[in-house]
Amino acid sequence: MTGYLAFPPGSPPFRFQYVQPLVPDPEELKRQAELETQQRIKAEAWEARCRRDAEIRRKRLEREEAAARLGELDWVRSGGLIRDDHGYVDMARTEMYRAEIRIIDEEKRLIDPWNAYEKSWRIVTTSDRPIKWSDIPWPVHKHPTTVDELTEDAIAEFIFSPLKVRAATGTRKEKIRASLLRWHPDKLSSVLARVINEEKELVREGVNTVCIALRKLQDDDARL
Repeated sequence: MTGYLAFPPGSPPFRFQYVQPLVPDPEELKRQAELETQQRIKAEAWEARCRRDAEIRRKRLEREEAAARLGELDWVRSGGLIRDDHGYVDMARTEMYRAEIRIIDEEKRLIDPWNAYEKSWRIVTTSDRPIKWSDIPWPVHKHPTTVDELTEDAIAEFIFSPLKVRAATGTRKEKIRASLLRWHPDKLSSVLARVINEEKELVREGVNTVCIALRKLQDDDARL
């Protein structure tokens, strides 16, 4: 039996036909690219707007929550009790706020003297009036009446106290270094020059005592 490979007997002869390949229209390609660019720009603008709106909402909620928390703190501080959504006393939240109030008060006790100390130094260094021992903002919690009260422990307790609050920045090393720069006799020459004659030696002795204590603290801290 005679077979065939491609064309059965009697089929018309196959004719190959050349088809011209399609050539993209440059203008159409340009329009398509511009359309895609516009769509991408719109999508990016929409995403940016969504992020911006979300950030605005987040900050608004934070402000509202902070205001509500402050109001509840003030209420508990005045002796009030926090109640839940059903009107029942919520002792857990009340105790939480009481604990927070104790922390806030303790931090205020620590930071207020430091802020007063910094303020006093600004006044002393910018004024041109005569200075007495009592005008010097010594780095201790209780204003000293004698040089003997400027002990290493008292100075350490004072300059490190701001580090005990939750929002504290810096380190012990940085506190010591900043204090040494402030209390170095050469840095205080203009201040010492304005000390009244009757107390000039007393103040100079106090400054030297503070410097010696700070250097000891620096050495002790380096060994830790």
